[in-house]
Amino acid sequence: LKTTNDLHIFEAIKAEPHLGIVDAGWAIFTIKVVAGLKEGDHDCWGVCDFDAYEIRLEKKLTVNSIAKETLLHEICHMLLETFGLGIPEGDSSEFISATNEKLTITMSRAMMMFARLNPELAKLLLL
Repeated sequence: LKTTNDLHIFEAIKAEPHLGIVDAGWAIFTIKVVAGLKEGDHDCWGVCDFDAYEIRLEKKLTVNSIAKETLLHEICHMLLETFGLGIPEGDSSEFISATNEKLTITMSRAMMMFARLNPELAKLLLL
């Protein structure tokens, strides 16, 4: 008997649709798998859209470990934005200045919040 952990992340989300919902605390993001994903005019594997509250992943991500890493990468964008470390879209002139300790505290708390708000998805991605 296959469990959700045995499935590709995209198949797991399809089998259990609640895994395709990410609670950020301030908004609920929906995970969508799409073909031909672009950010601007560049092909990409994933996008976190703060206006639509969506995390979009490229359908071509057939290797499960890469798909999981990409999803976690996009969730990290969501978490960094939540904790005040986001950069406005298209603004390449703004850089975040913080110590290693500040970034570590922020990310550890952000990951704890993610895991508490999304325990099944966190388990699927991190274990």
